[in-house]
Amino acid sequence: MSLLDDLNTTGGGWHMPGATKWKRLRAKKVMDRYSGELTGEDWDHPDVLEFNGSLASSSSMRTPDALREETTSTAYLTSPELSLDVMPGDRIKAMPDDGRCWEVSGYPSRDANAFTSWQPTVEIPLSEYRG
Repeated sequence: MSLLDDLNTTGGGWHMPGATKWKRLRAKKVMDRYSGELTGEDWDHPDVLEFNGSLASSSSMRTPDALREETTSTAYLTSPELSLDVMPGDRIKAMPDDGRCWEVSGYPSRDANAFTSWQPTVEIPLSEYRG
């Protein structure tokens, strides 16, 4: 029996027992009072979507200058939920809140195996800016 056979007998999904809870925040669009178009963003009342995933920190860099210090961190969040609705510009927070707020910095990757078309996870690139 191969690994793929074993996965297919358990429902075909990829199980991540070490995954933790996360929430995706997406700003609601706000109508601009001058143009009448939906151009603004309301982060005070965002749309929230809860999901499971596992964070892998990539790098962190501190940039001091005369006026302030800024720290930029990057990470990847891997989730077994392939239909997860995440887009660049969304914000991601841990549940329970650990004080960090990540921004989705690129399009999520839903890579597939070229030989079997199997897609085990979605990988979300994240960045955090402080300072």
